[in-house]
Amino acid sequence: MKILIKNGFLLDMLSEIPNIRKTDILINNNIIEKIEDNINENVEKVIDANNKVVMPGLINTHTHAGMSIFRGYKDDKNLMDWLENAILPVEAKLTPEDIYWGTQLSCIEMIKSGTTTFCDMYFQMQEVIRSIEETGLRAVVGWSVTDDSIRDKYEKTIKYANIYNKENSRIKIYVSLHSGYTCSPETINKFLELAKQLNTGIIIHLAETQDEEKIIQERYKKRPVQYLNDLGVFNVPVVLAHGIYVSDEDIKILKNVNGGISHNPVSNCKLASGICDVVKLKENGLNVGLGTDGQGSTTTLDMFEEMRLCGYLQKVSKKSSICIKAYDILKMATIDGAKVLGLEKEIGTIEIGKKADIIIVDMNKPHLIPNNDICTNLVYSANGQDVETVIIDGKIIMENRKIPNINQEKIEENTRKIAKRVL
Repeated sequence: MKILIKNGFLLDMLSEIPNIRKTDILINNNIIEKIEDNINENVEKVIDANNKVVMPGLINTHTHAGMSIFRGYKDDKNLMDWLENAILPVEAKLTPEDIYWGTQLSCIEMIKSGTTTFCDMYFQMQEVIRSIEETGLRAVVGWSVTDDSIRDKYEKTIKYANIYNKENSRIKIYVSLHSGYTCSPETINKFLELAKQLNTGIIIHLAETQDEEKIIQERYKKRPVQYLNDLGVFNVPVVLAHGIYVSDEDIKILKNVNGGISHNPVSNCKLASGICDVVKLKENGLNVGLGTDGQGSTTTLDMFEEMRLCGYLQKVSKKSSICIKAYDILKMATIDGAKVLGLEKEIGTIEIGKKADIIIVDMNKPHLIPNNDICTNLVYSANGQDVETVIIDGKIIMENRKIPNINQEKIEENTRKIAKRVL
């Protein structure tokens, strides 16, 4: 299918500073074929983007999509108390079908707020994959492993990696280790070797809380980053969720990793975990993307919320209003996130030859007028409701805020029933 986007303000995310221009974009099947003024070709679909911003789809580098069921459940607790006394007991009640419906709800929420790619770690991931297939999103996923939950996750990772880790697949399978404090050296080594065998990467929580640091220090006499480094985890591509408590020595190690850190500002604030020093990490050459975490902690998957809070936190913690620019934050949500997931050759920018993962943001809203600075408006004024059209892999997934191929009412009804049963 050929799609022509006309007259939009293109924010391609290619340059070091914003390069916004009014132009046309031609999509041929799933590839961006032309970017130029006044394209005149026979196409199946024309989208008028006048007074709208055309930009890469947002990339959410850390989620637990099945956790939509726990939105707002037993709130206002610290992380360890919340996990051990609220979430783990009810997670044990979830069926594979529950995970499917919870993920379906998350996929709708992401599409409707402009996310086209996400990175997910949880359990019953075959149901997450099923949902991704049906909704059309792009994703990197892995079965979250702990010492007491290895079971069939090793075999399933192999099975699904052989199916999906191929060229042009929208879904990529990573090995997923929950964290350094829930996985022994033996478990980590077993799954690290699996990542090498499958030529894939590892998703893992890292340096999220002071409790995590204390536990690993007591057990192994090392900081979390040093502990994982000594085990060789950083010898494969990695998606490191959170990265709040990292020292200068840690940064020296992490600056050489293939992949990067997923910064989750809303979750980190809501759970009082701390503030990731994004400015320092980026100054030292680390790739830093943005993520939402699961709705159990954040309550929202709106990446515009993450962008806004990221900017606020860096400016106030650094006591500098110029330490990070709106365009820098937009890069974190697009091309930098693609780099964290190892997908920068496919997505994250709008350029000829890349996959057509594109969103159109309607700037004709009172809170987005005037457009004195489009990047500032997107980061500090826009929200997910302003996303009008979503294209993923060259397919129109949402148009005029309607997702035609998804039964939203059924998904909402089933998720309510699950929450009532398990909570």
